[in-house]
Amino acid sequence: MEKHQNLALEDTAHVFGSFRKADGKHLGMVDFSTLERMDFQWARIGYTIHNQHWGNGYGREAVKRALHIAFKELGFHRIKAHINTDNAASVKLAQSVGMEFECVRKGFIYEFGQWNDNAVYYINSNE
Repeated sequence: MEKHQNLALEDTAHVFGSFRKADGKHLGMVDFSTLERMDFQWARIGYTIHNQHWGNGYGREAVKRALHIAFKELGFHRIKAHINTDNAASVKLAQSVGMEFECVRKGFIYEFGQWNDNAVYYINSNE
């Protein structure tokens, strides 16, 4: 918690826990990494919902609320997501909150002993 608080104070990253309304159970998290301020006001979003809670709409609700905070309270203008091209569930979630496909970055991330492609999705604030 202290590390996350310090990252937020430095405007490096903002991490939000996601909890079920009915019983307060921890479901996952949504985070924003500041990429550029100044003329861009740009961040990267990451989201994780624990696999036992997949398929219940929690991810969509958490990301939608977090995007609202990112635009209205944190002052970002553009949010992007890098998604492994084989992660259909993450693509579906990004699209369900209004994110649009921008491009594929070839050999973008080194995972599992190889360089993998990422699809980039984005959303701009509607101001």
